[in-house]
Amino acid sequence: MLLVGIKSILEDKSLRNILKSKDLAHLGDFLVNFLYTSVKIGLYGIEGSVHVWDKSLTKAMEIANLRKELGKKTKPDKVADAGEALVAYAYFNELLQLKDMIEILDSKLDEQSFKNDRFEKEQCSIAFSFLFTKIIDIALDKKKIKTIENSI
Repeated sequence: MLLVGIKSILEDKSLRNILKSKDLAHLGDFLVNFLYTSVKIGLYGIEGSVHVWDKSLTKAMEIANLRKELGKKTKPDKVADAGEALVAYAYFNELLQLKDMIEILDSKLDEQSFKNDRFEKEQCSIAFSFLFTKIIDIALDKKKIKTIENSI
């Protein structure tokens, strides 16, 4: 396997372990920014620096009802990292291809999504929550993961 350093976490079925993986979070940080850049610049031609806000990812995790998997005391930046880890997990386990992730994000965004920073952050949260939910649905369907609820 090409990714021997993360092989064990890619085979782990515990959603909590996946979400808390620092290695996946580092890889996911790049992927999340790449995906959002692809939508914002690649599809809509909106110029400028593109970095997905931690607050948007944290809100997306809350909307997708995934924050509970981390525990109540988890700090917001770690919740954002968990969202990034989930994207990396999905990508490296071939649950979704990059183009599919871009299409999912794009389905919740349009040119108006970028009209001002506040609105963009809200729309970004909604789009990523939809992506996170899709990843979980696919992973559960393929029996790749167990959430707290379905492992009891």
